[in-house]
Amino acid sequence: MQRPLTKRTNERLYADFKQAAALLDDDQLVWSQDLEVIRKDLAIFLSDRAGLGSGNHPALIDVVQKLLADENNLAIGE
Repeated sequence: MQRPLTKRTNERLYADFKQAAALLDDDQLVWSQDLEVIRKDLAIFLSDRAGLGSGNHPALIDVVQKLLADENNLAIGE
């Protein structure tokens, strides 16, 4: 049986979504021109979904985690 997610987990996910949105909004990630057109919209979407915490779709949580995992990797987009 899976344990329910804690308040701390939801707070962490909220912070992660907000951080990922800020990275996108501040143009801190290198994107191909094909994806550049969705960057700002994705930032808004992630920021709006942050309050859902663990209520977000698992695939969207994975996207956020992958954006943050590459935050310090300067090879993004290369």
